[in-house]
Amino acid sequence: MTKNDLEFYTKDLKENSVRRACYIVREYLRCKDYNFSNPSVSEEEFYDALNILLAHSYQTSDEKTVVEQWCCDGDCDRNNGFYGFCPGEFQIDAKKRTLCKYYLDSINK
Repeated sequence: MTKNDLEFYTKDLKENSVRRACYIVREYLRCKDYNFSNPSVSEEEFYDALNILLAHSYQTSDEKTVVEQWCCDGDCDRNNGFYGFCPGEFQIDAKKRTLCKYYLDSINK
């Protein structure tokens, strides 16, 4: 994602919002994973966003909070690898261990 794309997707989100921080962290990690020479997120922006997520996570969880994650990035019929978050990309529920309901299923649109 280019810097302009990132700014477009986060333009309506407040500077210190958790959702904006999610976009920044995810984009930084994607750029790092693929060794992009011109990343759209700086290391400083990444650490600022990470601090926002840590603060929010700590304050809204307890010792029993467990996170189950999956990435629908390439196989999701809602996201198809574009820049938004799929509604099923994250699940926070230790009791349910199910496949994302959007995973490769065109009838779930």
